[in-house]
Amino acid sequence: MEKPNVRRRLPTLIQAIVFVLLCGLYGCSLQLVSPFDPTTESEIQQIEKDIDYFYLTMRSIPTDERLFAAYSNQYIKIDVQIRSLARRQLLREKNQETIKQTQILEAFWQQDMKDHKSKSVLSDFIIKRRLDQYHRLLNALLRGELAKKN
Repeated sequence: MEKPNVRRRLPTLIQAIVFVLLCGLYGCSLQLVSPFDPTTESEIQQIEKDIDYFYLTMRSIPTDERLFAAYSNQYIKIDVQIRSLARRQLLREKNQETIKQTQILEAFWQQDMKDHKSKSVLSDFIIKRRLDQYHRLLNALLRGELAKKN
């Protein structure tokens, strides 16, 4: 007599287990990237503004007056901001893509600073190319951070 009773309970038990498992899966969301960080967003925007101001100011004066020595303090100020952004990203979990992007940004800035120092002056063409390069880099960083909002 017990066999028919067990047969009736088995489907109910399986349904209950499946229900609990599904609730667990839907209740726990798997997060593969770091959460949105408003400080990172504002740092990226500030760096972009400072780089724009830096190169647009430089472009407004004659080419032969664009000596590295006149801009070294601004280079260092922006370098400090970029390094700070990079360090902040290293502290965030599940943030590998942003870390790579900030490392690229940091390497480009270091190289551009070194190039200006060795060439002494920058042409309008180089300034335009660098502005375009930094806009692309910083826009990619910003889009990536904003995508984490949702």
